[in-house]
Amino acid sequence: MRTLLALSAALLLTGALAQGNTCPKLGGTATIAQNSEPGNLNPLIFPTTYDTNIEELVFNALVKPTADLDFQGDLARSWTFSPDKKTLTFKLNPGIKWSDGQPLTAQDVAFTLTAIASPKYNGGAFSQVEILSGADAYHDGKASKISGIKVINPTTIALTTDKVYAPILATMAGIMILPEHIYGKIPVENWQKDATNRSPVGSGPFVFKQYRSGELIELAANKNYFAGRPCLDRLIIRFGDANTMLAALVNGEVDAAPVPVPSVASVKDNAKIKLTTVNQLDFDYVGTNLRNPILAEQAVRTAMAYAINRKAIVTGLMSGYGSVVDTLFPKSHWAYPTNVKPIPYDPALAQKTLDDAGWKMSGGVRSKGGQTLKFRLFYTTGNPVRERGAALIQANLRQVGIQVDLQSMDFPTLVTYLLPKDGQSKPRAVNASDFDLFILGFGIERDPSEYLSYFTADGQPPNGYNFTGYTDPAGGNLLMKGQETVNQAARKSLYNQFGLLMRDQLPWIPLTQAQALYGNQTRLHNFAPDIRGVNVNVTKWWVQ
Repeated sequence: MRTLLALSAALLLTGALAQGNTCPKLGGTATIAQNSEPGNLNPLIFPTTYDTNIEELVFNALVKPTADLDFQGDLARSWTFSPDKKTLTFKLNPGIKWSDGQPLTAQDVAFTLTAIASPKYNGGAFSQVEILSGADAYHDGKASKISGIKVINPTTIALTTDKVYAPILATMAGIMILPEHIYGKIPVENWQKDATNRSPVGSGPFVFKQYRSGELIELAANKNYFAGRPCLDRLIIRFGDANTMLAALVNGEVDAAPVPVPSVASVKDNAKIKLTTVNQLDFDYVGTNLRNPILAEQAVRTAMAYAINRKAIVTGLMSGYGSVVDTLFPKSHWAYPTNVKPIPYDPALAQKTLDDAGWKMSGGVRSKGGQTLKFRLFYTTGNPVRERGAALIQANLRQVGIQVDLQSMDFPTLVTYLLPKDGQSKPRAVNASDFDLFILGFGIERDPSEYLSYFTADGQPPNGYNFTGYTDPAGGNLLMKGQETVNQAARKSLYNQFGLLMRDQLPWIPLTQAQALYGNQTRLHNFAPDIRGVNVNVTKWWVQ
């Protein structure tokens, strides 16, 4: 980073202290790697992990999580609840500006939340604002505004819900705020195809500079960042498959990169690379398409779970850096039910389960009523554990008479199957023929209430992320009660019950929870990823 000669040493110190730490060195460029190119840079358009890794460098939310999953201010400096717990009033930090110099106000917050509820919005986040009073009426075209959003003054906004909504802070932590003077000029239904989806304007610690498709994104320090400018001048995010990015790390071409567990030996003894192990709040699973009547059979999903040797994935493919999980919460999360019944690896039990359900073996494949147990399994490239795990799962299922055809693809391509579009490129509902099975990871970034978008009938695409098509009200009701219960012990009990139900029903077949490994060049200081991700203290990174 070039130091501005006009700044005095005192001003430099003041700027550094504003971000809560001094920068031993201002300036320079760091290059970090991720294993896939982002699909969108508008944080309100179906954000994936790869999207969010970049978006959180450019945008801010009202609040953000702490390392212990509590919340601290981001754009907001304070917030208060009304006595009935239905109204939450945020006060913004004063003097915040967008990267183009325009002021950020409470009106931008109101614009963002209102846009998500627009009848024409198709980005998958409506469920996050549906809890606000009047959001449904606005979404249905029956009101001209959302009654539960009130801008009190340029730095104060009040949000009201009809019912007590326990995870409202967690919800707000997941909604990055957009500048109305930029995105308000674009019809909300065109956000995904607009140029701003590749050239965003935000308020975050870095300013977007360029996007070279298939190669990198370049960001520059926001020297007017309200929380204090970053120590770095530039941050470059390169993308490519995991092996390519690891080679770039070893060769010194990037400063930090994820380290695939099978490749950990290549960096473990490298004196120039620091290896960090991070417990994660995510897990891998096999997703099923319950619109397929065969996969809708409980016995078929249960038998598949019994047939998959998940422990072999941990020991053989992950080198022990992880564990099996038996329900749809990571073990490191407070919602994980400690009394969950383990899913055994038991091929004989899998075969008996299928036999009892009428699926008879013939020629190595099971059939019933003229239908065959044959599925496509989609998985993403660039993740060696998932790539090799897919082959292991294929072999495991073949042993019990289930034929699996593997289809690999990059992550953005997989998304086109899970979140399909019609001939006019508009999001449409998922049908039974779009996919059968897929391997993905899921991370609880904020609160278990986010499962609502994945396991309720009205969360099915294009309204949410219920790719699987799970519609049992038993699960949805537990999730609804969880989001309306303020008492933490009672909330934990409800989510524990949901976890136990998911163990029995298996709309997702849980696989493993990995520890994330990151390597960074020793010249990059303060790189300290944790359960929240890679960028939690990005303003403090500096390079020698």
